[in-house]
Amino acid sequence: MTEVQKRKAEVLAFTDALRSVGVFKIAVSYSGDGDEGRAEPPQFQDSQDNPMDGSSLPSDIEFKKLADLLESFAPEGYEDGEGGHGTVTFDVQAGEIRVEHNWYEIVSNPADPWEI
Repeated sequence: MTEVQKRKAEVLAFTDALRSVGVFKIAVSYSGDGDEGRAEPPQFQDSQDNPMDGSSLPSDIEFKKLADLLESFAPEGYEDGEGGHGTVTFDVQAGEIRVEHNWYEIVSNPADPWEI
């Protein structure tokens, strides 16, 4: 089993607990540049894709651990150089993890030389 498969199995272990409290999706957004990366607190959705207030969810579910696991699916190096940003979403019903990532780029377009 690869490292990615192991992490996915750890995320899937949360499936029953999330379903029992009505969470159908959990998303973690992240961004980074320079040498710093940061993840936002997880966002929860119910079966109708309505946001759920995380503070109303039971404290016995290790949401911090789940959020850290989801962030670990972000592409390696998203915090280095120009960096990047994205969202990792766990669809509880489908048992799928989706990574949507954008790299930052600096584009340089040289002007034609001219004489003064």
